[in-house]
Amino acid sequence: MKAEQRSFQDLTKYTEKMKEKMHASGAALLIMKDNEVVHEWYSGTRHFERGARKIDHHSQFNVYSTRVTYVGLAAALAVYEGYLNLDDKLSDYFRKWDKRILGETTVRHLITRCIGLKIKNDIIQRVFDSGTSIEGKRPDLLAEIVEQATGRTVNEILSERVFEPLGWKSTEWATEGKSTLVCDIHSPGTHPSIRMGSDIGDERNLFVSSRELALWGSLHLNKGLMGGKQILPEGVINLATTIQSPKGLDQTLPRFGFFWWLKDHQVSWEYNELGTELPEGSYQILGASGCSCLVIPRYNAVAVRMYNSLYTYENKNFDYIQDIQTFGNLVVKEIKLI
Repeated sequence: MKAEQRSFQDLTKYTEKMKEKMHASGAALLIMKDNEVVHEWYSGTRHFERGARKIDHHSQFNVYSTRVTYVGLAAALAVYEGYLNLDDKLSDYFRKWDKRILGETTVRHLITRCIGLKIKNDIIQRVFDSGTSIEGKRPDLLAEIVEQATGRTVNEILSERVFEPLGWKSTEWATEGKSTLVCDIHSPGTHPSIRMGSDIGDERNLFVSSRELALWGSLHLNKGLMGGKQILPEGVINLATTIQSPKGLDQTLPRFGFFWWLKDHQVSWEYNELGTELPEGSYQILGASGCSCLVIPRYNAVAVRMYNSLYTYENKNFDYIQDIQTFGNLVVKEIKLI
């Protein structure tokens, strides 16, 4: 990654402003264009307590829902290699749940966030017909399906096929604390924490540095080609980053690949996370802590930002939809100046 600093003044100021508004203690911003780093910026510390380590390129943020694209890529590999089919029914994998409630719900519905099911404490309810609306992500269910289909965990698959071949050392489902991990800030005045979990790849404990999250976007942008080597088949990336949403889904609702938000048309859905200035073909993922990865094929660009605040939904002074849309629009504005 060759660094070539450009201005990006407005985007950097905005990122710092949102850091303060969401009460994050740390932030990072990294922009890649034509496979080179053109802007890299760090601010703050890993928590607000005295003696906290400063944020730098070694800092690993918990990316929360941004992790779903990692689970999605493992699933795309399983589909590409014939272990899994998008039209497989969930009832084939979750026999403990009422088959009548699961009905015709498929893996395709799961990766595109339209299963129409509410599952809590192993109690399952049907809230809308599959493929008719959008709900929250369930990457844990997809991770379990991948393991059943392949006999390997998400982490095992990605470590062998991506992390190890590329020499990534700052991407991990953290099981114990270390100095590079950035703490979560839950709200003003609360103590920081670090979410730990298993290393299977199905939990909310994926920690990634800004540079490796940008490389994650770059791996997708370049169709699996990195450093002159085809790390993954192009077909796997195409699966993950093209529309997989059911054809009957209302045209006003957003479209998804394997959990990636895809810019296909101007949707009227109130929770659309993609900025209006993003060109067709762009795709993005956002996590609860404010971390996001945006890929813009038209400009051969990747934009990554990192925060560590979980005070993004309860904070009445912070509109996360407006924020992520503004971020995307500013990225386009700055990239077009290069």
